[in-house]
Amino acid sequence: MPSLQTEPFNRRIEVLLAVVDTPEETALATELLEARGWAVRQWEGSDPSMIGAGRRGLLVEVRLYGARLGAVQAAVSEIERLARQHQAGMWVVDAVLVEHDLDRDHRTRYQVREQGADAAGRSFCLRALRRAWTSLRIVVRPGGPNLDVVTERLQQGALTGRQFDPQRHQLRVPPGMEGRDTSVSQPDPPPSAWRIALPVVGGLLLALASGFTLAAFEGPLLLASILVVSLLVWPMGRSIIGSAENRPLRLQLGWGAVAVGMMTAFGLMLALIAPGPLAEVARVTTYAAAGLALFLFILYGLSYALLHTWFSRNANWAVPALIPALALSLPWFGGLLHTVYLRTGFGIPADAVPVSLYWRYLASFKPLGLALALASLMAAIAGWMRHYHQWVNSRGMVTVGVPVVSLVVFGMSGLAGMAEAQIDAGRAWEAARAGRTPASYYGLEGELVCVTPVDKEIPVFNGPLDSQRPQLTFGPSGDRIWLWDPRRTESLSVRLEDVVVTEAEKGRCG
Repeated sequence: MPSLQTEPFNRRIEVLLAVVDTPEETALATELLEARGWAVRQWEGSDPSMIGAGRRGLLVEVRLYGARLGAVQAAVSEIERLARQHQAGMWVVDAVLVEHDLDRDHRTRYQVREQGADAAGRSFCLRALRRAWTSLRIVVRPGGPNLDVVTERLQQGALTGRQFDPQRHQLRVPPGMEGRDTSVSQPDPPPSAWRIALPVVGGLLLALASGFTLAAFEGPLLLASILVVSLLVWPMGRSIIGSAENRPLRLQLGWGAVAVGMMTAFGLMLALIAPGPLAEVARVTTYAAAGLALFLFILYGLSYALLHTWFSRNANWAVPALIPALALSLPWFGGLLHTVYLRTGFGIPADAVPVSLYWRYLASFKPLGLALALASLMAAIAGWMRHYHQWVNSRGMVTVGVPVVSLVVFGMSGLAGMAEAQIDAGRAWEAARAGRTPASYYGLEGELVCVTPVDKEIPVFNGPLDSQRPQLTFGPSGDRIWLWDPRRTESLSVRLEDVVVTEAEKGRCG
C-alpha cells in the first residue's frame, strides 16, 4: 500500500472510523494511520449514534495508487489489517471513494494579444505561428466564455494589476479552450478507456476476419460476410467518436466506414497476397494477434508491477548494473550448453572446439528467454493484481512468491536447456552412426571426414585410429584434431601433422 511520503496516488478514499474514546487508543490509531501518510482529522458529524457509545469518530483520507475498481475495499482491508496487527481499538464505519470531475475542464482559457496580430503574417502558417508566440497574457477563469466580464476586470486591474488597454490589446478564446458553464448540471462522466478500446479492438478484428472470408467464400457466405461488415460500421463509429449530441449520425457512419473498410481491405489483401494456403495464413494471423495481445498484457502488467516501487525509484543505477551481469552470465551459460553437447554425446572437451562468442550468446537465448518470458508473465499477473488492489490480503505471498517462483523457473529452464543439448547430441550421435552429417548446434558444425595416417605408426590418444571408416569431427584446435569414431562410440585425438584429413564422400572412405 503506497504511502504519501514515498509514493504518488491517484485515488482518495474517505473512511469514517470508530475509535475507543480514550486518549491512548485515539493516539495509537492516529499514529498508525499518519505513519502511512494518510490525513486524519476529527469527525464532526451530527449523529453520534453512527459511531456508538464510548467511541470517537475519525475521518481518514486513504491514498492509493491503482484502478478505481476495488480501491474502497482495499482501503478498508488495509485499515482492518493495521487494527489486527497492533490490537488497535478502531473499526470502519463507512468508506467512500472521493473523485473529482477532472476529465471535463470547467475553465475557459483566454489569451491577450496585440491588436492586428492576425494580419501580421501573409500566410496561414505565419499567422498561426504569430498567434502562438505573441500572447501577452493567459487568463484562466471558471465557467463558459464571457469576454465582456473578463475585459472589464482586466481594465480594472483586478487579476494581476497589469495594464490592459482595449485599444492596443485583444482578448480572445482559442478554439477548443471553452470551458463548461458551472451552473449547468454535470453530464454523465465519460466511459473509461477500456470500455472504448475493447469494443473497438474487437470490431477491428471482426472486420479483419470478414476480409479473410471475402477471399475464401462464395455465394451466400460471401453475402453474409458483406452483411457483417455493413453492420459493423455504425457501432464502430459510435465507439470511436462517441454518441454525444454534437456527434451527428453521418459523422459516426463516416468514421466507422473508414475504420471497418481499412481493416476489411487489409484482411482481403493479406488473404490474397500471402503465400501458402488460406487456412494457414489465417492461423498465423490468429497466432500473431494472440501474441500481440499477450505482449500488451505483459507490458502493462510489468508497468503496474514496477511503477512506484523500489526498482522504479532506483532504475537509474539498477538497470545499468544488470548489463555487465548479463554480459557475463549469458556467454557462460551458452558455453555450458556447448560443453554438455560435446561431453555427453561425443566425449570431446569443450575447449577443443573453438566457438564464437556470438554463438554462445545465441545458445543461451532460447532457455533463458523462455524463463524470462515466464517470469515476466508471473510478474505481470502480480502487477494486474496490484493495479486492481487484489493483493492487499496476500501481499506477502505475492512479494515473496513471485521472486522465488521466478528463480525456480530460471533453474528449470536452465535444466531444460541442458536436457535439450543432450537430446540434440543424441540425434547427432545417431546421424553420425548412420553415415549422415549431423545438424549443427549453435556454431558446432559436425562433419564426417576420412583420416589417413602419414606413417604406419603415429601417436593416437584413445586409439586405435580406423582410417577405413568415416570419423566425426567438429574442426581442429591448434595443432590437434579431435575425432569421434561412430563404430566404437569413442573419442580420439591426433596431431594434424601426423594425418591427412579429407571429406568423406557419401559417408564412405576409400
